[in-house]
Amino acid sequence: MTPRRRISADTLLPACPEKRIGIALPAPISERLDDLVEVVEASGERTNRKEVLASLILAAPTAGTEISALVRTYRQTAARGARLDGGTDQPTLFIRSHPPGPRPRRRG
Repeated sequence: MTPRRRISADTLLPACPEKRIGIALPAPISERLDDLVEVVEASGERTNRKEVLASLILAAPTAGTEISALVRTYRQTAARGARLDGGTDQPTLFIRSHPPGPRPRRRG
């Protein structure tokens, strides 16, 4: 039997023990995540990719039919659909290249 840890149900999520998940995102989705971080930071809130992604997961619907609809939309969306500006008329997208690890903060 796998040992289980206990945490207080009142512990704030950022203070909870972390569990690593091994995922790779399509490059346009990763770029969208970076753009979402920039949007949040432009509104005056400091954040990072992990926090934005965790927030979106927490806000996700819990009904199977709603999640299924989101998965179908993802599967049927072209790369240009991941852009925050609503798409592009260009035939190709340029994806920023980042080394592994935390993204440097933009000076504004």
